[in-house]
Amino acid sequence: MEQTQQSLIMEMILSNMIEGVLVIDNQARVVLANRAASKLLILKNEEIVGKAFFTLLDNQKINDMVCSVLRNGKEMFAETSLGLRSQTFRVHVAPIVIQQHLIEGAVIVFHDVTDARNFDQMRAEFVGNVSHELRTPLTSIKGFVETLLDGALEDRILCRRFLSIIDSEADRLSRLIDDLLTLSSIESKERMIRMEPVCIVQSIRSVLSILTPQISDKHLQVEFIYQQELALIRADADLLNQVLINLLDNAVKYTPAGGEIIIRCFQQEGRVVTTIADTGMGIPREKLPRIFERFYRVDKARSRELGGKGLGLSIVKHIIDLHGGEVFVESKAGYGSTFGVSFIAL
Repeated sequence: MEQTQQSLIMEMILSNMIEGVLVIDNQARVVLANRAASKLLILKNEEIVGKAFFTLLDNQKINDMVCSVLRNGKEMFAETSLGLRSQTFRVHVAPIVIQQHLIEGAVIVFHDVTDARNFDQMRAEFVGNVSHELRTPLTSIKGFVETLLDGALEDRILCRRFLSIIDSEADRLSRLIDDLLTLSSIESKERMIRMEPVCIVQSIRSVLSILTPQISDKHLQVEFIYQQELALIRADADLLNQVLINLLDNAVKYTPAGGEIIIRCFQQEGRVVTTIADTGMGIPREKLPRIFERFYRVDKARSRELGGKGLGLSIVKHIIDLHGGEVFVESKAGYGSTFGVSFIAL
């Protein structure tokens, strides 16, 4: 009775493990498979048990490991992707030795490390991108300072031009650092969120007044259409303003002189929706899925020319997610873009 109870407990433990576990005998036939292993192999348990392991998995690296462990009795580890899956698994094969030097079989454990590896890759890309973005203005600043120290200080006109460029590059560095700190505080939830009822129409008017000089300089036609008696939304007013500034500033930057921007606010299916449509350059369809990634730019040269750092839309996405809202984009190269955000109506 006690042995039966222990077997049931062991079966329950194996069944609820997130790692896939296979037990094979010394002929590499499967004698036990847990639920996670069945899911991994996309087979029912009865289709696995009793079958030769090598017929279940088309992966030479793992097959070689199993052969080596059954032959030498030494545990082995490896990381590999399986079949058509994009997942990465850390595979551990350990021998089952009941009597000394007598190998009865092996235990094969599959641990999904896809998220960890993706995070490592994202972190490496992030560090590389930040380094590049910091290095560019710093190189420019250092170059102009060295030129000034080498004698250009004597030329007042040249000196003033160089100092103006240095000031501009220093501002660029400051904006980049501010955006990185904002993104970090939002992701780590260090930023205190002060939710309150907010009228998004008033928020948009406030942001438009801030951007009036840029709009006037480019002779843009801006039309603001909104539904009367629009419901309030629950939001952090400062963060909402940051979302609207980023989206409207992008529309102004990427719309050519004399172009048009149309802002619409309306209520739909219990949500308050805001769209910002421009007559700018648009975004190629294949690049749309990556538009909210950190440091991603559709046109790197033009974006840098206009002062873009590739962080604005990522900040927008994080803030909207924090509010339980939705953000979307529709665009076609050469025909402008429409960015939209929606919040639950109060």
